[in-house]
Amino acid sequence: MGPRALPGLLTAALLLVLAPDAEAQARPDEPSLWVGSFRFRPLLELRVRGEMRTDPVDRGGALPSSTAVLGEGPGGLVPVAEQAPAVDDTWTFAERARLGLAVTRGAVTATVVLQDARELGATDDARLAPIGRAALPSFGPHEAFVELRDDGPRAARFRLGRQAVVWGDGRLLGASDFSATGRSLDAARFELPLGPLDLELLAVLLAPPGDRLDAPATDGTLGTVGTAGSTQRTTSSGPGAQLFGVRAAWHGAPLLSVEANALSRHVRSPHPESLTPSDVVALGGRVFGDDRGLRYAVEGVYELGRVAGIGENRDVAAYAGAARVSWETALPWHLTFGAQGAYASGDDGPLAPGATQKRFDPLLPEEHALHGAMDLYAWSNLIEGGADVGARPMDGLSARLAYRLALLAEPTGRWTTAALAPVGDGADAGRTLGHEVDALVSYARWDAVRFDAGYGLFLFGDAAKATLEGAGRGAPSMQHWAFLSTTVTAP
Repeated sequence: MGPRALPGLLTAALLLVLAPDAEAQARPDEPSLWVGSFRFRPLLELRVRGEMRTDPVDRGGALPSSTAVLGEGPGGLVPVAEQAPAVDDTWTFAERARLGLAVTRGAVTATVVLQDARELGATDDARLAPIGRAALPSFGPHEAFVELRDDGPRAARFRLGRQAVVWGDGRLLGASDFSATGRSLDAARFELPLGPLDLELLAVLLAPPGDRLDAPATDGTLGTVGTAGSTQRTTSSGPGAQLFGVRAAWHGAPLLSVEANALSRHVRSPHPESLTPSDVVALGGRVFGDDRGLRYAVEGVYELGRVAGIGENRDVAAYAGAARVSWETALPWHLTFGAQGAYASGDDGPLAPGATQKRFDPLLPEEHALHGAMDLYAWSNLIEGGADVGARPMDGLSARLAYRLALLAEPTGRWTTAALAPVGDGADAGRTLGHEVDALVSYARWDAVRFDAGYGLFLFGDAAKATLEGAGRGAPSMQHWAFLSTTVTAP
């Protein structure tokens, strides 16, 4: 968390020693070991996964120099670092091991989870890691935090340190646990229940302040990203990047809960390549419910602010909406039917000087569970619709079949993957990115072992083919994706 977090960590450590005896806050059925008034709870998770993908949309061709959703190169196009040969197929075999321990005494819990994640036999990769996710291979703390909590099921709590953060359905803040490393953030969170209202305050350190070499030439002000055609790098100094949020949720009835939230992200040098200097505020609302097998959620977000462009600062004005509904019936196999739709604004091609940037930035989204299992597109410059059906034929076995139609909101705007990697700029060849069909199966016959398998087929539309061809990745007609994973957890 940096030097500024040191007093808080020392205070929490002191409380851990001096806290009076109290009933542990963990679930009673959680395996644990008592040593005096201390409760120890271990965690072990090992996941091994093999994955195959044909004609990847973010490998080879014109490789981007930045994965910043709001970042641009000269002329407002995707910033390109180099040109590489096209890639036909990818095969990955990855492992992820997590080993953790939570220690509770009274109202204080300290948790540390170490993680080792790597692609077996992999060489250096040109892909850039999104915010909150380490580049592979990776070894280090996935979570490391201290939590202070009151008694009771709806208790006030304060958590400081590295932790997974999920808000709502994860469209703006998600853990992305399906990815190779998952996402965790260096954050301070305060949650306070007030009757039917839940209030949460959040502060995240995305990049620490200080000096850094080989960073864009910007100072503590917003600055600009050089001038057109400039690639100058220098030593930079500034406050870094932070994200602040507030969320309030009212639970009036099982089928009617209302949430309002605001996220404010401020980026200055030094900052990672996945961000560009900017001030962006996202104001959102969500209505949701869950009762007797019926689940739904409707969400809308409006973004405003400014972003550093080539030689100028641009205003940001973007918006997005999404809806999801599912119904678990009383039919055999617990058949569940679902439907969803989403929209996110985009830019209509290269922007003229002084124009407002309308490309929606989903900030730190869940990468896998929201917009197609193949992770080919994000909640940015998007029109999406689809339906799915799920079943549970027996205990421990579940399956789901899903269809998605993905379109570009602006035919000449940017196509972005679920991991927020830019694929390329739309070639004005229509809106259709493609049609996706997913089949997913999960089997957890034993509590400690789970098997997951999936297959996806994406039929590229005219917009996708033209974009891939323009980025030097050929013009494939379809993509196949398949995976098989085994996960062992204890306890």
